[in-house]
Amino acid sequence: MLNAMRRGAKTIYAKILIAVLVAAFSLWGISGFVNQIDPTEVARAGDTPVPAAEFARVYERAIANTARQFGRQLTPQEALAVGLPSQVLSQLVTEALQVDAAHAIGIDIGDERLAERIRQDPAFVGSTGKFDRFRFDQILASNRYSEAEFIELQRKAAAQEMLVNGLFGGFEVPTPYLQAYNRFRNQTRRVAFFVLTDDAIGPIETPDEATLRAYYDAHKDEFRAPEFRALSTVTLSAEALADPDAVSADAVQRAYEVEGAFAAPERRRVQQIVLDDEEIAQKAAQAINDGTAFSAILTELDRSMADADLGMVERGALVDPAVADAAFGLEEGKAAAVDGRFGPVLVRVSEIEPAGKLPLETVEAQIRAELAVEDAREQMRTLYDSIEDAVAGGARVAEVAERFSLPTRTVEGVDENGVTPDDSQLDPPLDPQVLAAAFGADEGDDPEPVEVGDSFKWVQVDGITPAAERPFEAVSGAVLLAWTADEKETRLAKVAEEATAAVEDGTPPEEVAARYGVDVTVSEPFSQGAPATELPQAANAAAFEGPLGHTASVQDANGDQVVLKVTEVSEPAFFEEDAELQGARKVLDEGMVDTMLYEFVSARQVAVGATVNQPVLDQIIGVGETR
Repeated sequence: MLNAMRRGAKTIYAKILIAVLVAAFSLWGISGFVNQIDPTEVARAGDTPVPAAEFARVYERAIANTARQFGRQLTPQEALAVGLPSQVLSQLVTEALQVDAAHAIGIDIGDERLAERIRQDPAFVGSTGKFDRFRFDQILASNRYSEAEFIELQRKAAAQEMLVNGLFGGFEVPTPYLQAYNRFRNQTRRVAFFVLTDDAIGPIETPDEATLRAYYDAHKDEFRAPEFRALSTVTLSAEALADPDAVSADAVQRAYEVEGAFAAPERRRVQQIVLDDEEIAQKAAQAINDGTAFSAILTELDRSMADADLGMVERGALVDPAVADAAFGLEEGKAAAVDGRFGPVLVRVSEIEPAGKLPLETVEAQIRAELAVEDAREQMRTLYDSIEDAVAGGARVAEVAERFSLPTRTVEGVDENGVTPDDSQLDPPLDPQVLAAAFGADEGDDPEPVEVGDSFKWVQVDGITPAAERPFEAVSGAVLLAWTADEKETRLAKVAEEATAAVEDGTPPEEVAARYGVDVTVSEPFSQGAPATELPQAANAAAFEGPLGHTASVQDANGDQVVLKVTEVSEPAFFEEDAELQGARKVLDEGMVDTMLYEFVSARQVAVGATVNQPVLDQIIGVGETR
């Protein structure tokens, strides 16, 4: 509803909003001022103010929307950290710059036309299909707008709309833009290509120590020991607090007696025999239903009970729907012949265990555990605040763990990727949130809380071992591996370069490929919008970097080299009225308008300036500093 109120005009605000988002951060070059000004303004663009009340309303909605995404309320510091104040202020300043430009050239709207505009707004149309004054007053009141404030907002929106429509309304990109888009999307190509692997360069000889030392000296940073941190954590979770033994017998009984809880599904003992002849299956089923012993039928069919018996099963355990339907539709001791997935099937049910409720003794432990966790979740809220108070009072992780009887963990050393000094992974590994907190704090800082799933962990840095250079002798094996990999890549790239040059000089790709013992593949036609699946992404792109006959070599994800030649180019037909191209034209038109609007607003900001009243802004967002 508020979006309908704020947009003023449905036809242009989608474009304006895109431009706002594009311009948001570039416009955050707004000057601050602290001199005596109207405290009702949070910012000013040229001669046009941004009312503090309007910023507060929009900012409150932005906070609420972001809180829904986070699943909880945000603190002022968290809102600042994700950039909400800057985004909202930039949006409103962008709008004010457009209004200021409109007023500067005399664009405005009369009272009568403005009133008609408001009366026609669908947000205020009642059940009669006409403007509903009560609905109008109700919506304004629920969003804390006075009538005067809302009318002024709509007056600005109308001026903004007229400016943008006057400057950019009806704009269409030139036809060559559309032709270029059509060619980009629909031109198809074929390529002949072959793949060069390590086989093309042969084995890499082991280098001498001098070569490895030279490589080490040139790449020392790659072999440095990373920074390691010792850390401790204490975990607050429902599981850690849960005490199943404290759950009363009455609570267990109440949970057990909930209708539909702990139901035991119906089970049946089922026998099935897959046969080759439907008539035989039907006769066997009829014989069983007439009283013939199943053992006699098994003997007649040369089968044993072990071959046929599926045991006591639930319906879902039977993968063949036809067998399941028959088995759970038969009376006990009866049989049926069905057309199964693998042919005719004789199905018999020898025992039925009706649906019921699992015995209390079977599920009591489960009930106690679940109820204990539910109780613990209630305790967590209070305990979280108590832990934060303890940390604020100087308590360290070990003290918190002892005071509140919570599990703790100590890690003697780990890098930012969770790897220990002996190049092994921790078991269990640390959560990414814990690692991020550990490498974002300093030794001696208060334990930092992080949310991990449904639990909270306080992270404390106990020690820091700075990154350090490791001597050649300690990393000689890693140096050899790295040198070998680089040498392979270099040699293979050189071979690919020579192969590409040979193809460029006119040697058929098949002949060049044969030199390296590989075959040429010719792709199916493909476009940039629908790449060839047999080619890596880089090769698909390279195929469109030149005309017919264009050759290139690219490295694939395995480190192999793909050498290709464009052997066919098919230009697409161009029908400007085609529905797909008309849709593309609309997107291109809007994109061009967005770009021009962005440039216009940016230039306006440079020309007239934009300032922010920092004390008022700080007061609204609830922090002492916004930037």
